[in-house]
Amino acid sequence: MEIYAITLNEKDNVAVVPQSVKAGDTVLAADLALTAAEDIPVGHKVALRQICAGEMIVKYGTAIGEASCDIQSGQWVHTHNVKDITERLCNEYAAAYRKRAKELEQR
Repeated sequence: MEIYAITLNEKDNVAVVPQSVKAGDTVLAADLALTAAEDIPVGHKVALRQICAGEMIVKYGTAIGEASCDIQSGQWVHTHNVKDITERLCNEYAAAYRKRAKELEQR
């Protein structure tokens, strides 16, 4: 079966599947045709390429986590292989916001 997955940004290294995927299904996204390495539940993510441990998971152009292990193209990307870095990301976004606000105040 062919399933079209959703990406919104050329930086994305994952795509969202709008329907359940079975291992062996073809997933089409970002001009790629991938073979699903495992079953992937509806609304979850599939790796568009190999993602190395420690590399950022990028969805819709935004980092959403860090790979906790190597993830192969076509694999399910979820909490079992993604480290939650929400606090770190929030701190980075807040620091960037404060820096930009200060720059604008100085104009």
